[in-house]
Amino acid sequence: MFNIHDSHDRQVIATVREHHALHQRRYKIKQLEQPYQRGWRRYYTLNERAMDRQDRPTLEAILEVIGSVVLHHSRNFQRRRGRARKLCEIEQPLRPIPLHEWQRKNYPDAWHRYFQYQLLLEWNHHWQPYWVFVQPSLYRLKIGRNWIDQIQEIDPGIESRLGELDRWLELHQAWRRYGWLKGRRQSCRWYDGESKKQRLLKKEHRREIASANGTFPEVDPAASVRRIPTSLRRIFPHHPLSDPKLRQRSIRLLIGRAGRRSLRVHHFLKTNTASGPST
Repeated sequence: MFNIHDSHDRQVIATVREHHALHQRRYKIKQLEQPYQRGWRRYYTLNERAMDRQDRPTLEAILEVIGSVVLHHSRNFQRRRGRARKLCEIEQPLRPIPLHEWQRKNYPDAWHRYFQYQLLLEWNHHWQPYWVFVQPSLYRLKIGRNWIDQIQEIDPGIESRLGELDRWLELHQAWRRYGWLKGRRQSCRWYDGESKKQRLLKKEHRREIASANGTFPEVDPAASVRRIPTSLRRIFPHHPLSDPKLRQRSIRLLIGRAGRRSLRVHHFLKTNTASGPST
């Protein structure tokens, strides 16, 4: 037996489906009577050596799959990069075919002799299997004018209906309900906190630091004075702490208690080393 929640969920699903269907038909293509040029177009084509081969139809069919097209406002296809703003040519390699695409589209088995199975590093630092074309010298780049012969226009009737559906979906919080019905995760947190291993490592590091602070070994006079637990008067009984010139110089150069101590110890060790042991 259906209740009010079931009817509301059915309405949400129907509304989302209508929204997706209208969004696909949002634009309509209009043919222009007089085409116009907008920039330049660089694409791959067969070279002269490949035109005379017996497997030319196969190479043309492969080119339709792995070929790439680049549009640019300038004919030299160069752009500035880096802080120096140097002109660099835009790279345009042949497109490798992912393994899942090869299996889904069921390309002919005769194409395997033109490809090689490789693992390529993607932008997310993951290695993914690809089929890479092994004879790129059979193709060459060609530059031509980029002609615009059709444009896309928004259908006003579909646009108004999409606005109504968007307002209804936002008012009833239907997008979140639709995601819940589809089993999608409702939490928006991208970072769920530290893992158990990270917490254990941090705890171990804190334990090592506490142990090092408790049993700190005896340091030499050249070490940092802030780590010495005793007073300077006990370590250096003849330290010229009462010298007004040294005190003014330390205060003028290094502001702070730790800075004055370090500078005084440095000057004391320097003067004692230069004068040598007293007889």
